[in-house]
Amino acid sequence: MSEKHLFLVSYILDNQPQSTELESDKDSITPEEAQRYVEALHTSAQPSDITDVQVTRIVHPHEPGTTPGHYQQP
Repeated sequence: MSEKHLFLVSYILDNQPQSTELESDKDSITPEEAQRYVEALHTSAQPSDITDVQVTRIVHPHEPGTTPGHYQQP
């Protein structure tokens, strides 16, 4: 049985920061793969409306109530 890996995909949609989690059998995900995943989530959006796609592997799943992605500013 293969191990699942969790990734945080952060992106900008219509000038608004967004993020989603993506589970994969692969141990890494390219920004291009993440872009296709995000486009599939937002079928009503044009692909050009989705920008700044970033992928971060989540080593320890976040605790409920915490905010992932672009919202974490220093």
